[in-house]
Amino acid sequence: MVDLALSPDQQAVVDEAREIARRCLAPRATEHDRTGAFPAENISDLHAAGLLGLLVPEEYGGRGADLTTWALVVAELAEACGSTGLIFAMHSGAVRLVAAGAAGSPFAERVLREVVTEGKLLAWGFSEPGTGAQLLAPQLTAFPDGDQLHLSGTKAFCTAAGHADYYLVNADSGEQDFLTGQTMALVPADTVGLSVKEVWDALGMRANCANTLLLDCRIPVGNAIGGPGGGLLLLSQALPALFLGLSAASLGVARAARAFADAHVLRRTLANTGQPLAAFQGVRLHTADMAVSVKVAHLMLLHAAWVVDTDPAQAIPALNMAKYVANRAALDVADTAMLVTGGRGYLRSNPLERHYRDARAGAVMGSNLDVLRDLIGKTALGLDPFSDTVPERDPAQEPAS
Repeated sequence: MVDLALSPDQQAVVDEAREIARRCLAPRATEHDRTGAFPAENISDLHAAGLLGLLVPEEYGGRGADLTTWALVVAELAEACGSTGLIFAMHSGAVRLVAAGAAGSPFAERVLREVVTEGKLLAWGFSEPGTGAQLLAPQLTAFPDGDQLHLSGTKAFCTAAGHADYYLVNADSGEQDFLTGQTMALVPADTVGLSVKEVWDALGMRANCANTLLLDCRIPVGNAIGGPGGGLLLLSQALPALFLGLSAASLGVARAARAFADAHVLRRTLANTGQPLAAFQGVRLHTADMAVSVKVAHLMLLHAAWVVDTDPAQAIPALNMAKYVANRAALDVADTAMLVTGGRGYLRSNPLERHYRDARAGAVMGSNLDVLRDLIGKTALGLDPFSDTVPERDPAQEPAS
């Protein structure tokens, strides 16, 4: 039985995040969007509230939250400031992977404790110029060099690059065996040979600072989480957080756009009738569309998180659907909100135009909408989602026409 109700403890954490988001993040969001400046104050506020360590296990001083609670926190933060919500989501996904490989690793344990006590920020560098979001095909290499690993290559669209304290990057280990073919390297920001190329000047999520990492550096072998070549097994622990985080960020943006539109149509009065826009059925139909889109995205997010916790083998299809639905909701709701608010929504003095631009981010980050549709379609047809070949079928096993 699927139970999507939150416990009192879960609800308390979400309420805490909502209060911080509205009091601290929302008032700064417009300025961060205008300047593209990294929201350092917001990250400090999240650290002070203990939220940076939300996914750090309790044995390392963190709060050890479940993914459902965490995803809803991401949505609260993104509703107030899309960029901050996304930065927090990527940081937490990296934290989850480090935690999965922390046992027996003094370096990983130290970093997790630093997240909790010092507010250290992690960044997740997986995209590359040549492979995009194909996480299983990194061109960055991590080859042994004595008691060190030599990292060589480039990571693109790395959220918080230039501001994070550690970068988690996946690299080709040089092994032929698929299961030992990737290394997850945690690289301190001050490592010699690591540099950041500041290229981020984007349509939306402007304070995201998703810059390019250039790596030609050496790190201790102990900085490889799970050991050299041990990254692929850990990736399965972290991918759910990546997908849920991106989904939750889109949900937050969709909720923000809807909230602005709802407030506008209740407040905006037409001079010739004396009635607010909400008095017109056509406007209410659009309002209904937005409400349904947001609710469906919310439920899909909760369902995906539930599947991750209860039936991990079925998680990927649920995560693909959750991200697709949430990304589409952000786009559709922001577009509809712009329609019903007209010129007021279009003005830069109002936040809707920021939500409209931020909504585009989810459609291109991680697996894009067409990739997700293809994966969902393959799964629906019982095909291998990682193959474009349709196997021959035995006519004797086909249902009668």
